[in-house]
This record gives sequence, C-alpha cells and structure tokens, in this order.
Amino acid sequence: MKLNHYLLAVAAAGLLLGCDQKDQTVPSAGEKPVTGKEVKEQYKDALNTTKDYVGQSKDEFLAAANTKLKDLDGKIDELAKKSEGYKEDAKVQADKALAALREQRSAAGKKYDEMKDASKDVWDKAKAGFASAWEELEKSYEDVKSKFQ
Repeated sequence: MKLNHYLLAVAAAGLLLGCDQKDQTVPSAGEKPVTGKEVKEQYKDALNTTKDYVGQSKDEFLAAANTKLKDLDGKIDELAKKSEGYKEDAKVQADKALAALREQRSAAGKKYDEMKDASKDVWDKAKAGFASAWEELEKSYEDVKSKFQ
C-alpha cells in the first residue's frame, strides 16, 4: 500500500513539474499537442502497472508462505512418527504437544486463507496477521521438537 502512495506522489510531482510555465512551448507544425485525455491514459497505465506489481508481490509472498506451511506439515508428521515408539506417559505428553501444535498450524492456515483472499486494501493487515501466527507457530514447533530429542 505504501508503494502505491509513493508511486502516486512521484507521478503527481512529475505532472506538476511538467506543467512549469517556463517550459511551455508551442508545438511545431509536425508535433501534436498533448491533451488532458492522453495524460489521463498515461496515468491509468502507470497505475495499472503499479497494481500488477503489487499483485505479483502478493502472489510471490503467498507461494513462499504456502511452501513454508507444507514444509512444516512434513516436519510435524516426522515428529508424530518419532512419537509412535514412545511408551506410556511419554506417549501421552507427545500426543498432547502434537495436538497443540496442529491446532496452531490450523490457526496459521486460517490466517493464510484470509491473506490469500485479502483485497489490496487490507493486504498489509492480513499479511501481518499471518506473519504473527507464523512466528508463534515456528516457536511452538521448535519447543515441541526440543522435547522429542
């Protein structure tokens, strides 16, 4: 979102600087004067290019986040396999820790879905929500992993 505001400010500054009275020249016979309509079209093109860039960045972030979630799913499955050989109290504790971890993973998955469905207007907020959930999930995974060793 900040990028949109920045690019809009740069475009507006360029427009204002381009309208300086000292630089006004009468187009020669071969030149066609620039109309307000042409300026609007160029501005729309620049705005659409900016939107495309922001959308591309969103897609790249979503792809990376999805990969992280899938990798973590595999690591959780490895811990679950490791716990299969545990006996009695150790097995109960491991199952409890894995259940809590899977619950957190589910919450992070919901944040991912919110982020995936977020419009550009709320993208930053949704991204921050996922980042926070991911950070907590990573800490929990490391904590559970340390108990399995």
